[in-house]
Amino acid sequence: MHVDPHALLAAAAELEAASERLRGVVSSTRPARQVLPAGSEEVSTNAADYFNSTSDSLTSSANRAVIELENAAATLRRHAAAYQLEDQRAQADLASAPV
Repeated sequence: MHVDPHALLAAAAELEAASERLRGVVSSTRPARQVLPAGSEEVSTNAADYFNSTSDSLTSSANRAVIELENAAATLRRHAAAYQLEDQRAQADLASAPV
C-alpha cells in the first residue's frame, strides 16, 4: 500500500479552508438570520422566537461541523507526519544495510 503524505497534507489544507469558509458564512449571516417580531401579538413573537431558535440551532450545528473539520485536518496532519517518519526510518535502515 502506498500513502502519499503530501496528498494527506493537501487534504488537510482543504478541510481547514472549508472550516474557515463555513465559520465565515455562519458569522457573516448571523444578522440576517435574526428576526424581529412583525408585531406585538403572540403569533408574531412566537414566529420570531421559532426562527431565531432555528437560527441558533443552525449556528450550533455549524460550529460543531467546523470543529469536526479541524479535527479531521489535524488527524490527517498527524498521520502524514507518521508516514513521513516511517519512510525516513525505512530509508535509513536500507541505507545502513550491508550490501
